[in-house]
Amino acid sequence: MKKTLISIIVASLAAAFLCSQADAQTKYNDIFEMIRGRVPGVTVGQASAGQMPSIVIRGVGTNSGQTQPLFVVDGVQTDNIASINPDDVAEIDIIKDGTSAIYGMQGANGVIIITTKTAARQAAAQAEAAKAAKAAKKAAKKAAKKKQP
Repeated sequence: MKKTLISIIVASLAAAFLCSQADAQTKYNDIFEMIRGRVPGVTVGQASAGQMPSIVIRGVGTNSGQTQPLFVVDGVQTDNIASINPDDVAEIDIIKDGTSAIYGMQGANGVIIITTKTAARQAAAQAEAAKAAKAAKKAAKKAAKKKQP
């Protein structure tokens, strides 16, 4: 029997889903409104003056009693996502199972991974550049073989 590694992201809120036809006219005031009510088991509290609202993904998961999840924005861990413009978000992934263990103790309360549209475009451009470089390398190798007597 072949063993495979299965990685599960509990919820992936792609921009297409967030801005579906029913939601097309919705203008989000902040990123928390984008998350609120979209994923079962994820609770977004109300923000108090000048503070970020509490987000509970897995309940109280650490000995310190904290419930705040780990935020990863474009591959960088951060403490606060309040400054992210909802219009700049391409995708939000929420991990709330054992898969969050790859982030260690920091991911004990779940992980919210946010990819901005800028990062998504850069990733696509890098993938295209890598593809072109691979094709050029292959062509150079083929030309070198053809040139040899």
